[in-house]
Amino acid sequence: MNLEFSEEQKMLMDSARGFLESACPLDKVREWESLPEGYPSHMWPRVVEMGWTGVIYPEAYGGLDLSIMDATLLMREMGRVALSTPFLSTVLLSGRAILEGGSEEQKKDVLPAIVEGKRLVSFGFSEANARPNAASVKTTARAEDGGYVLSGSKHFVEFAEQADQILIAARTSDSEDPEQGLTLFLVDARAPGIHYETLKIMALQPQARVTLDNVYVDSGNVVGEVDQAWSVLNPTIQVATVVLCGYMTGLAERALDMAINYSKERVQYEQPIGAFQAIQNYLAAAWTKTTMGEYMAYYAAWLIDNDISSREAVATAKAFVGYASVEATQVATQLHGGMGATADARTTPFLKWAKQLQHTLGSCTYHETVVAQEIIDKDPLGLDVSHSVALT
Repeated sequence: MNLEFSEEQKMLMDSARGFLESACPLDKVREWESLPEGYPSHMWPRVVEMGWTGVIYPEAYGGLDLSIMDATLLMREMGRVALSTPFLSTVLLSGRAILEGGSEEQKKDVLPAIVEGKRLVSFGFSEANARPNAASVKTTARAEDGGYVLSGSKHFVEFAEQADQILIAARTSDSEDPEQGLTLFLVDARAPGIHYETLKIMALQPQARVTLDNVYVDSGNVVGEVDQAWSVLNPTIQVATVVLCGYMTGLAERALDMAINYSKERVQYEQPIGAFQAIQNYLAAAWTKTTMGEYMAYYAAWLIDNDISSREAVATAKAFVGYASVEATQVATQLHGGMGATADARTTPFLKWAKQLQHTLGSCTYHETVVAQEIIDKDPLGLDVSHSVALT
């Protein structure tokens, strides 16, 4: 394994950082939190222009055919400016699932439209407990009139009200194994019977609870095989989780950069506060954990790129980065003193995002339970986490 970045990867990071720091200065990022649409919608077309929406798609569908490692590095740069876009929900989750399991007709219809920025596809998987496992899916789909009728609700659906379509996971048959009986449906976001409830969350990101009240979906909008969706969803969620760790690492790094610079500028007792050992200890501990988390994410991405079993590595990375990013952004906030506790502080968006993403695609505790099962090769607490986790 070689985690040294290639020249192409260095160019990708350099170009991304140059563009993002110019387009998303810290004062603008802070202003965007008050936007009525809930996110800087004007930035999505610019992300499309950079070609990033095609980063993990084959050239046949207009993509760049880059690696999961490349996508992780790119998301790290987005995290450094706390940029809110539909990248996770549309590109990494919905689009990736269609790439993994969709028909050729579906791929040709949806993927180029995503790459060109002509279509947003939200990912409707999470339900009330927000766990990224098969047992959490209670939404049902019953066969009727040559199609299916969907009933249930999806929670924490990113960009649901802005989307053109929603990729919905629903249960089409009962089984003792919760990983059996799931099916994916590509649903028109304005179909009769779909209702939205806007959720107020910590970070700058539109989310909604989506209620499906007998929503009819034609059988042609089934993505993949009926009852076999978990074989598509599981690797898709694994990929998205790793790439999300890149974003979280970027948040932590940028917050610590601000804290380090402030520690050099802020003078108390006739010397910069960075000269005090207590401040140094806080910064060093947060920086060490952030760097460790960064390379855990890279290792997991490398495993996926090389088709090596990665469940333990992905869960380890998400759990560790979840804790580390919150600690780093909290340290950065506290180091700024009273100003750091105000809503106008430059570190505030980064802390909010870290707290939000700590629970996205599985909380730290959830992923620690997955790691426990993987390393012990049994379920020590009586929790079959591959199916139903009793922890959050």
